[in-house]
Amino acid sequence: MAFQRLGLMMDCSRNAVMKKETVKKWVDLLSQMGYNTLMLYTEDTYEIKNQPYFGYLRGRYTQEELKDLDEYAAAHGMELIPCIQTLAHLRTIFRWPEYADVHDCHDILLVGEEKTYQLIDDMLRTCAECFQSRTVNVGMDEAMFMGLGRYLQKNGYENRTDILLRHVKKVAEIAKKYGQQLIMWGDMFFYLAERGYSVEDVQKEIPENVQLIYWDYNATNLQHYRDK
Repeated sequence: MAFQRLGLMMDCSRNAVMKKETVKKWVDLLSQMGYNTLMLYTEDTYEIKNQPYFGYLRGRYTQEELKDLDEYAAAHGMELIPCIQTLAHLRTIFRWPEYADVHDCHDILLVGEEKTYQLIDDMLRTCAECFQSRTVNVGMDEAMFMGLGRYLQKNGYENRTDILLRHVKKVAEIAKKYGQQLIMWGDMFFYLAERGYSVEDVQKEIPENVQLIYWDYNATNLQHYRDK
């Protein structure tokens, strides 16, 4: 068997959040077609108990709904994997003053800030409580301006590969508390490598409970993908 998983990632953050019944219909269809994995992509569209403004007025899933979906998927032989964001793609939370202290710039969290890791701890704890799977996709893609906003004002300019690696290691450390294996999009390491850093050196620094996913979609030259 070439692959242990055959799955689909369902976007439940952009423009609208699928109702629980709709997600269940997808579970029915996918399981009948032989799929065994469904990633539920939620940026801030899930409830975190002690973060009342996280996903506020966004149609977020309650924890009870997530648990119900997880049990439904398991009953159909499918693993429901939370796909969250722990670096960028969190634009909508920054409309609330509650998250001013963890805002770097654009849609990006402020790396190195203790409150940022308290928030991420809450995210990962919620995943551990609501999903049977101990695999979590923590995103970290397309954070092109990471370290160039409030981080730059506070710390001055730093090697941004080092900034990202420190962040990945911190998130991985938090995940160990909950017995979680993390997967993350690897595009930022390629993005930074093209500016003078080695992807091979980066790979040696990735924590053992983190797996990189190749995520790249801009090139029109086939050789670009073969090389990477």
